[in-house]
Amino acid sequence: MSVDNGLFSDYFKGCGEIDGKQLYLGIQVEDDPEMTPRRYVDNMPYAWSLRPGAVISHTTSNAIVHIENWHESGRGLRAYAMATSGTNWGVVGASRSSEGYGGYFFNNGNGTALYGESTASGGGDGVKGESNSVTGRGLYGRNYANGVAIAGYSDSPPGTGHYYPTLYLVQAEATGDFVVGASSYLGTRYWRVDRTGRGYFNGGTQASGADFAEQIGVEGEASDYVPGDVLVISASTDRTVELSTEPFATAVIGVYSTQPAVLAGAPDTDDPLAGIPVAITGIAPCKASAENGPIQRGDLLVTSSTPGHAMRAGDNPPPGTVLGKAMQPLESGTGTISVLVTLQ
Repeated sequence: MSVDNGLFSDYFKGCGEIDGKQLYLGIQVEDDPEMTPRRYVDNMPYAWSLRPGAVISHTTSNAIVHIENWHESGRGLRAYAMATSGTNWGVVGASRSSEGYGGYFFNNGNGTALYGESTASGGGDGVKGESNSVTGRGLYGRNYANGVAIAGYSDSPPGTGHYYPTLYLVQAEATGDFVVGASSYLGTRYWRVDRTGRGYFNGGTQASGADFAEQIGVEGEASDYVPGDVLVISASTDRTVELSTEPFATAVIGVYSTQPAVLAGAPDTDDPLAGIPVAITGIAPCKASAENGPIQRGDLLVTSSTPGHAMRAGDNPPPGTVLGKAMQPLESGTGTISVLVTLQ
């Protein structure tokens, strides 16, 4: 370096790790002893990076490290766990307070606060939550502005076995529940569905259909039957129905349902079901004939001689022949009317 009347200038270089410890500047000229006193270095040099294993510890209500990136496609913080095996994490956040959060993310620009993505072709989770407490939640969503707490979206077809729904629930405990609806967490319970698939609903259920039907096999081909047909129990085959063909049949069982609210006897499958849905109670469209006189609202109905049709029962129909009650009139000929199926 150059010396001018005992004055010189230089810059720090090759001074090793700078980790926040107190430093002093010592001056030595050739073989002379180091000059005294040493000069205290009041300001630390700018740290271009943190050394591996560096620990920053402090007590403050502000952030210990504050990072900002104003680029429109930038990242405030980016961390990778590069090992291709083992349990590792790109970022770890922890809190020791029962009221704290291991990680806190927010977005005040109508965007997403936390975004998780799995790009592995062999499977993976975009976001995974776990809890080791019996009263804790693996994942908790809440909306303070009267909006949706948790939303899911999927555009994938279910595939064979229904493996790809928008929401997939797994309950490993045989006596557990798949889902519970309550007034608050651990509050008053209003409905639940247990591991067996049984549902419990305090307020009842509501469906767009209007009758209870059983899926039952038919004599011949199912394509030979149409909704509204009046059906009787087959005399030759177990658990099978056929068209009614005679008046006042005691084997009457119901009507080919157009849109059952509940369909019993049908397995959980997308394959075409064998047989047809037979409405055995509730309101259903029914093929009717005026061969025993005009049908008025409230008339009892029985099978007729016109195949697959009901007719007015008249006075004192034989026990076991009543199909139901007419809810619409039929003045003449044949037609389809609404009937309350109620076998008697």
